[in-house]
Amino acid sequence: GCRLKLEEMLRLNELFDVYADLLTSYQKDVLSDFLKYNLSFSEIAENRKVSRQASFIVLNKCIKKLEGFEEKVGAVKAKKEYKEKVLTAVNFLEKGDTKSALNILKKEG
Repeated sequence: GCRLKLEEMLRLNELFDVYADLLTSYQKDVLSDFLKYNLSFSEIAENRKVSRQASFIVLNKCIKKLEGFEEKVGAVKAKKEYKEKVLTAVNFLEKGDTKSALNILKKEG
């Protein structure tokens, strides 16, 4: 099967969570089998009555599509940056530094 590094799997899951509705239902199902149920190309192919090569091609197309959506929209990146900003502000608040926390939250980008 396709063995991706943990970071790659986590990133794909993030992209899938945000952009899955932009895929066809078939693409969504195949990628879900791969990401959520950890099925191999062979297992996906067997379940869907297609060749292993066909499942590989569909998965690669899905991954490219998700990366393309993120490149254009940037929602996953923005969400991550927002989360980091909030965590930094919380750290300032925990230290009693309200002014720095507010400055962090007011910053654009």
